[in-house]
Amino acid sequence: MNRIQKLQAIMDVKQLIISDPAMLYYYTGHRFDVGERMIALLVKKTGAPTLFLNKLFEAPDDLQTVQFSDSEDSIGILGSYLESGPLAIDGNWPARFVIPFITTHTLVNASPLLEQIRTIKDAHELALLETASHHNDRIMTEMRDLIKVGMTERELAEIVRTKQSTAPLQGPSFEPIVIFTQNIADPHGIPTDRVLQNGDVVLVDMGGFYEGYASDMTRCFFVGTNKELEPIYEIVRQANEAAIAAVKPGVTLASIDKAARDVITKAGYGEYFIHRTGHGIGTEAHENLDVSETNQKIVDVGMCFSIEPGIYLPGIGGIRIEDLVHVTADGVHVMNHFSKELTRI
Repeated sequence: MNRIQKLQAIMDVKQLIISDPAMLYYYTGHRFDVGERMIALLVKKTGAPTLFLNKLFEAPDDLQTVQFSDSEDSIGILGSYLESGPLAIDGNWPARFVIPFITTHTLVNASPLLEQIRTIKDAHELALLETASHHNDRIMTEMRDLIKVGMTERELAEIVRTKQSTAPLQGPSFEPIVIFTQNIADPHGIPTDRVLQNGDVVLVDMGGFYEGYASDMTRCFFVGTNKELEPIYEIVRQANEAAIAAVKPGVTLASIDKAARDVITKAGYGEYFIHRTGHGIGTEAHENLDVSETNQKIVDVGMCFSIEPGIYLPGIGGIRIEDLVHVTADGVHVMNHFSKELTRI
């Protein structure tokens, strides 16, 4: 059964629209970049789906497609194919396309249904994610050997970007974060011209695409000695490992977050762990599995997500250690293998 058929089997409405590029890729195997123009895949409870696509873009051979020009009423054309009654709509469809249907249909958020299938990875997806992570391990090893005093954050980030864009990889899965010491206090710091010095800590948060599937990993390296952040590193490493040990089918995502958070809180740094423990991963670096203290979703076999606790101390710096895991029948498998022991370069 293909993914569209799986979707049709669990749909509780007669018709559903998929528009998000990542969702379209997941459900059709085709990537589209149509800019501001409308694109929609109409899936009904039975029968083949229909793609609505501007004539500027080539229609896939394996999808029933209705094409339109810039001068035509794309919304009206799509509307003529709809039935009366509720209409489920991809939650990422821009409002300018949704608004015309507010008065004609009862609208339902289709995203939870679309994500339900996407959340569980099959064996092929798991193999691609594993390979993507192995390439991330390789690049992290190369980065460790390239980091030198006198280099800037921007220089190192550009090296990461180049490596993640070199075959067999297809580009970064997100903008690389390479930042030093005090700048690490911002969890999503942007690389600057800050020059690396002795005593610094280097955070490298990076990922790339392999055959359409993403990797994501964070490691920190010490350049010489940093007495303030070395104890923080050990606390974060323990929190990372505690969360991984908590992963198994049947537990909640919140309980995994708690396992990491408890370690950091017990050490006295709870207020400095300012984000969730993890996120889903697949054809995007961030998919909808929120490993947070409020998410009571039950963990199931085939789920894939990050484990990335951190401590961020304003004016001093921070530490984050991130791994990707997938849930197995008897527990958890960590997909990346680069060492988490404190490393000096």
